[in-house]
Amino acid sequence: MITEQEIFEKTKAILVKEFEVEEDSITIDADLFEDLGFDSLDAIDLVVTLDKELDVELKTEEMGNIRTIKDVCDFVNSKTAK
Repeated sequence: MITEQEIFEKTKAILVKEFEVEEDSITIDADLFEDLGFDSLDAIDLVVTLDKELDVELKTEEMGNIRTIKDVCDFVNSKTAK
C-alpha cells in the first residue's frame, strides 16, 4: 500500500520532470490551475502519468473537482486503498 506522502513525492517528481514546474512552488495546498498554471489537459496528463507510474487504475472521468495537489493525492489514495 502506498502512503499519501509517497503519492505526494511521486506527484512532485512528475510535476518537476514532465511539466517543468519549479519544485519550490509545489506544496500540498498548491492549486494546479492558479498556482502552477495548469489547464484541464495538463490535469488529465498528470493523472494518466500517475496511473502509469504508480500502477493504479485511475480514470480521468472520475477526477471530479481536483484543484490542488492534495486533491490529486486524495484521489490516488482512494484508488489504492481498495
